[in-house]
Amino acid sequence: MFVHEWGHLRWGLFDEYKMSPRNAASKFNPYFYLEMGTTQYEPIICTKNIKGKALMNCDATKPCNLTNIGYALPPECRYCPVEDQTTPVSLMGHSYISSVENFCENDNDTTMDYRHVTASPSDQNTNCKQKSTWEVIREHNDFQGRNYAASESIDTTPIFNIAYSGAKVRAFVLDVSGSMNEIISSSGVSRIAEMKKAAQYIIDVLLQASSYLGIVSFSSSATTLANLAEIRNDTDRQNLKNIVLSLTAVGGTGIGKGLLKAKELFEASKMGTYESEIILITDGEENIEPYIANVTDVLIKAGIVVHTISVTQNAQHNLKDLAQATGGTYMAFLENPSVTFIDVFSQVIISGDAIPDTNTPGTIISYSKSAAANENYTEIFVIDSGLGKDTMLTVTSTSSSSPVLVTVACPDGNKTQSTVTSTGTLNIACGSNGTSTMPGTYSYSLSSSGSTNYNVYVTSSPRSLNADVVRVRCWLSDTEVDFTSSSTIRLYVDVEKGRSPVLNAIVTGMLIRGDGSSVNLTLHDTGRGADLLENDGLYTTYLYKNYFMGNGRYNMKIMVSSAEGTVTYSSASGQRAPILPGAEEQKSSKESIQAFMRSIIPNEFTVQNYSSSAPDTSPPDAITDLRIANATTTAVLLEFTAPGEDFDMGQAQYYEVRTSNSINALINDFDSGTLLNTSNIIPKASGETEQLAFEGGNPGSSKDQAIWHVGIRAVDRNNNKASVSNIITLGRAVSFNITDNFVIVNADPNRQLEHEVDTLKTTIIIVVVVVVAALIVFVIGGWFLYKKITKPGQVDMINNGTTKNSITPSSNFNHTRTAWVTNSHFSMKVI
Repeated sequence: MFVHEWGHLRWGLFDEYKMSPRNAASKFNPYFYLEMGTTQYEPIICTKNIKGKALMNCDATKPCNLTNIGYALPPECRYCPVEDQTTPVSLMGHSYISSVENFCENDNDTTMDYRHVTASPSDQNTNCKQKSTWEVIREHNDFQGRNYAASESIDTTPIFNIAYSGAKVRAFVLDVSGSMNEIISSSGVSRIAEMKKAAQYIIDVLLQASSYLGIVSFSSSATTLANLAEIRNDTDRQNLKNIVLSLTAVGGTGIGKGLLKAKELFEASKMGTYESEIILITDGEENIEPYIANVTDVLIKAGIVVHTISVTQNAQHNLKDLAQATGGTYMAFLENPSVTFIDVFSQVIISGDAIPDTNTPGTIISYSKSAAANENYTEIFVIDSGLGKDTMLTVTSTSSSSPVLVTVACPDGNKTQSTVTSTGTLNIACGSNGTSTMPGTYSYSLSSSGSTNYNVYVTSSPRSLNADVVRVRCWLSDTEVDFTSSSTIRLYVDVEKGRSPVLNAIVTGMLIRGDGSSVNLTLHDTGRGADLLENDGLYTTYLYKNYFMGNGRYNMKIMVSSAEGTVTYSSASGQRAPILPGAEEQKSSKESIQAFMRSIIPNEFTVQNYSSSAPDTSPPDAITDLRIANATTTAVLLEFTAPGEDFDMGQAQYYEVRTSNSINALINDFDSGTLLNTSNIIPKASGETEQLAFEGGNPGSSKDQAIWHVGIRAVDRNNNKASVSNIITLGRAVSFNITDNFVIVNADPNRQLEHEVDTLKTTIIIVVVVVVAALIVFVIGGWFLYKKITKPGQVDMINNGTTKNSITPSSNFNHTRTAWVTNSHFSMKVI
């Protein structure tokens, strides 16, 4: 089980015992697939050496019928391995089998014991281009250029060092060089004034009691302003805020000096350097030695984590490298009112906490608003049942001459009021005990006699140490957007309650551009487009290149919310792999949770080689859910989700469909496959369901055993080609062969697939059997034969497993206006 989960989290492996919901239509069982080569349902497994039976909920008295491809398998059907096994694979499939101790290999140069089933539509195959788990593992940096086979003499007994993260130990390392006096155009105040305001907020609201803080400033030299000391009460907080208020800006930029001074501060205390954190804030390029590059190794050896905040585009270019090397976060304040200094400083404090589920406060909202004189500004926020302790509402205003009246209305109707001049914080305690905030919907209103820019922040801590709290994390697939590359980056937002994913949340984002404009983003957990797996609590979107307007640093703000009663989560404790045959569904129960709101800021990222006239190099998304949706003796209906023109945006230009009797040929050299004419098939918009119908006649006996494989890739208007889809087997050992009398149809999802089937042959076989049984049955069979011959040909289609639907003969195709191929798949016409 441990290695199974390690495979997911470290090496990027996927499960090999099922297909994801995205790849399984609702009427299909996700643990089996239609294999047209064997003309029956096959279990999704890594190696065919796993012995087992198809049973209803693994009940030995209730077998499943895998040979009747005219019906959908009921959802209770499972492939249940028997106890007596000798196969050593696969850990990503059935890790609970006692003989399993390894991963699957590819289908070359390996024994059948380890051979990977390439045709299976497992999550591993569809997401990793049919590669076996060992092929993916060997591509990981853990194995590049290394002899990864341990000798027998090496003791592999694991040793666990359990580290308890106690009180947080931090040092603010603040830039007070002359450039910090520059005025921020959006707020009309200096950079150092914004830094002071943010530092005071952090000290007042986010630093936990019993944590430790020291303060260092630097310009041409570095100075310790506050030795490392425990924060015990409001007096300690006020003393630290007074030190911040006294800062003045003058001199050069000696970042290395400030970092070494903070290291000395840690060493001089009883807390030491290990796991101590530096929050470094600077706006310029270093011009005084020692430089960051000279001190990075010293900080790493001391075990110090450095978080960085870049102020403006001109800040030192390698701040991100310093943060990454020491395990810290890296944020940017780009002097835009939508993402404030307080926003990025808060995110550094919150994301750096080692125990987020105990007492770390969450940011409920972060709003910015420009208001005219005497304008009343009203908004709401939600406190869910997991939070409610130390709930704070903070308001900052750019107008110190016009006080702001702040009114907060609680769910029970009680109100709290306060007057704020520049910055003020209200401790919200609506409830019977006066210390915790009751869950529910709150409103606040702001008004001032003068025009001003407001910033509003609401934070709240968990009610108890054991509370399951909704937590949000976000990150990017890469930290750089390169306009010379055809790839694009993904934004990920992970929403969890305790250890379980939160489903159906509303996740939106705002990407801030250099001119102050923004791009609104919507993230999805649908298993389509940028999102890999449906309903895993990980919401995803692409950041397209047309979102950007120049080189440099960018940042974003993410908002997550829900409506009460609509968001559900899996109630398991984080386990993903099955531990017993048929136990997969034990972890997927769902419960409603209360409404909630969260706000979060991802790390900064940069754009390079920007060009407004850069050529389009973005291909459509790869199709990863190609599947057999329906099948008959001579016809197959394929389904997949339409990709876009650029990844998952827009509409592709056309589909390139190729076939081969070698699955490896399509995987390794797609162009070598036989190209089918799809010129009359118009792709649908991204996210819609596509259907293609393949129909065949009665090939000669020499081709009766033909097995074919099909792959698809989308192409955009600039001939950018997607990666090849997952490959499926499309062939029949008896009567289906796509090279003879082959038809490919751009199917209408609202009609049934049409094809004439020779029911007479089947009836004759039935008659012969009946004659052997009894004469009376022969008479009845002849009568049945006579009745069937007088009717149009019909074929049974997959439905809900209880009632068969009929298909009218293909002679009635003439009103469907569908593209198809007759006699040769190189010619196509529209009927």
